[in-house]
Amino acid sequence: MLNKKVYSLLLAVAVGWAVYFFSETASGSGEKSYLPAVARHTADTIGADTLGKSRKIKDSLFLSQVELNNCYVIDSFFKAMNYRQRFNGNVLIAHNGKVLFSGSFGFANYKKKTELTDSSEFQLGSVSKQFTATAIMKLEEQGKLKFDDSIQQFYPDFPYHGITVRELLDHRSGLPNYMYLCSSVNKDENGFIDNQQVVDYLTRYHPSRYFRPDLRFNYSNTNYCLLAAIVEKISGESFSQFMTDHFFQPLGMKHTFIYDKTDTVIPNRVQGYNANYNRSGIDFLDGVTGDKGVYSTTADMLKWDQALYTNQVINQKTLKQAFAPHGRWMRQRNYGYGWWLMPFGDDTLTYHDGWWHGFNCAFIRDVKYHNTIIVLSNHVNWCINKSRELLYVLRATLKESSGPADLSTDNTQGTEGNTHSVKNGSD
Repeated sequence: MLNKKVYSLLLAVAVGWAVYFFSETASGSGEKSYLPAVARHTADTIGADTLGKSRKIKDSLFLSQVELNNCYVIDSFFKAMNYRQRFNGNVLIAHNGKVLFSGSFGFANYKKKTELTDSSEFQLGSVSKQFTATAIMKLEEQGKLKFDDSIQQFYPDFPYHGITVRELLDHRSGLPNYMYLCSSVNKDENGFIDNQQVVDYLTRYHPSRYFRPDLRFNYSNTNYCLLAAIVEKISGESFSQFMTDHFFQPLGMKHTFIYDKTDTVIPNRVQGYNANYNRSGIDFLDGVTGDKGVYSTTADMLKWDQALYTNQVINQKTLKQAFAPHGRWMRQRNYGYGWWLMPFGDDTLTYHDGWWHGFNCAFIRDVKYHNTIIVLSNHVNWCINKSRELLYVLRATLKESSGPADLSTDNTQGTEGNTHSVKNGSD
């Protein structure tokens, strides 16, 4: 039996479905145009393709009845958000790595009326932090640093003592906000600054720290800016190049990159808009990476999600530390290394959201049941956090048919299932 939350959600989706069904029928577009992307592709192909091509579609695109029902529910859910709350962006929902739903809603550029596509590249904001944390863990795995190393190990003149790499990862450093400092130093905000310049500013101006190291948790972009600087210091290459060489290219993430201040053209980059639909441009802080700066697509993020179940990224034993709580639970929230932890049902979600210059997004991993929710938006609108509610539908319909994922095999499965918590994380 479905619980009350699921019934409420399904009822809301049914209302949204009815609104869209009748509005599209009245406009003459017909039922076929309403079908979710995968189902619509299947229906069109069967009508026109040869038997051989249809067989290929059957192998790769046909969904079970449960999956198809979920596909309709998900499509209706986001259409309702698009209609009622002006959601604009791309969505991908997957189970066991299989895409249940993938859709685009709205425009990459409102002025030009350029529609979003599945190759549209979005700024991930703070979702970028998980990539930075993974880079640090890879260097630790290679013996090039230790989590208990002090910042002075890499920057001897850094004036804040007693801070370790670990305390940067789990936001317990007490460091001041670099954005406030850089804005006060660069009053005209011309040109770009980079991570090494941020280190120089902190060293030269030495603003007061917020608290002594490891006293408490304080979510801070400064921590991950410094972590990216440390990656550059150790590797001898730019952070963007390091991530491309060690992660993006090996995983086939062809539409994923880190913004570099020397970049002039980003082919599939969409325009970001604030809540009032005013354009948000790139500014002098976009040269700083690690806390933000990764651009990606929903399909590439699914590749990343699936790689986290394997040893392709880093060893599972090392990766396990990213999904463990590193402080006290407060208001059912905790933080790992680059991930928020959130209790959900009888298990824990690993999760992060992001917000930067007209973009916001949510990346949710339900590891126990291998569900993945990826929502990328180029119009700041926190309605995307409601996408978490779809897990009630996915779990209710898939739990009995597939059961929980087997997490016993270290080289094929993830390890997050034993922790707990989240914040409306943003930059």
